[in-house]
Amino acid sequence: MNKFIVTILLLTILSVWANAQVFKIVPDEAKQRIDILIDGKLFTSYRYEEKIRRPVLLPVMSAGGNFITRGFPIETRDGETVNHPHQVGVSFVYGDVNGVDFWNNSPFRSAEELKRMGTIIHRKVLKQKDGKGKAELVTQSDWISPKGETLLSETAKFIFRIEGKNRIIERETTFKANIQDVTFGDNKEGLFLIHLNRQLQQNNQFPVKVTDEKGNISEARTGENLTGEYLNSEGLRDEKIFGTFGRWASVSGKINDESLTVTIFDNRANHNFSINSMMVRPYGLLALNPFGRKAYEPTAEARKFVLSKGKSIKFKHRLTIYSERVAPEKIEVDFKKFSGN
Repeated sequence: MNKFIVTILLLTILSVWANAQVFKIVPDEAKQRIDILIDGKLFTSYRYEEKIRRPVLLPVMSAGGNFITRGFPIETRDGETVNHPHQVGVSFVYGDVNGVDFWNNSPFRSAEELKRMGTIIHRKVLKQKDGKGKAELVTQSDWISPKGETLLSETAKFIFRIEGKNRIIERETTFKANIQDVTFGDNKEGLFLIHLNRQLQQNNQFPVKVTDEKGNISEARTGENLTGEYLNSEGLRDEKIFGTFGRWASVSGKINDESLTVTIFDNRANHNFSINSMMVRPYGLLALNPFGRKAYEPTAEARKFVLSKGKSIKFKHRLTIYSERVAPEKIEVDFKKFSGN
């Protein structure tokens, strides 16, 4: 049997195996969450508790049953960092919308700080669909200013899929300015993000404050078990990625005994594609920002995007959790499949 036939058979087996896995969407209004299960086991939860200040996916689980996302401050676990408590799970949020900061809002802010911070409020589920190898959830939320104004209406379509052993979350987000013009200012903090498990941090992230599962704070002084290796589509690594342009960003490493690569993808249909700024930090943050420029590079011209009253803008992003360390060539192939050549 030649290699071509073997490859085709292997791909067919993987496809059948993936499609046999059943997704189930389980709402729990009392807990303000919607669980997405694969064969009865948690993959992720769409959560909209008031204390989070925005809808998020938390946790996100790997095929090996490990937490991809940091739980703090919503779910404390041993050894997790306590910095940047506003960066929760997988979310979609920005630091300057008509001058209102939605990114930094958290229960840890003072009353004075909250005067300039907005909240994203989940309103309703528009659609949910279970299935073999795939599920879909569509939600509607409002971006509310400190004065109670609705600046944006957001529709988020989540597609949860499996390809072989890899787990995928695609998010299609539509903003509409219903009441007034809305300006996205030049800000470094946004837009599509994931805050990762501490084991996927770069091994120079110490000393740092960490918590245990009971909430006790201590200081970690070594980089033991920190395995993260950060890379973007332009071949830049680790700290060099921050503020540069790119199509995708990834981190490879191990969580416990599981090797994996986590990647976020931009899309050619998105605003400012190819000059999208990488809000990537080796302390566990992967984020793609289509609006900010001068905030990263002081000598650059400031960006400003105005969404006129009654108009909409759409974004497409993808999060892929590979069940092994993968080469950038493989990530680039998958990027082109998602985004087009």
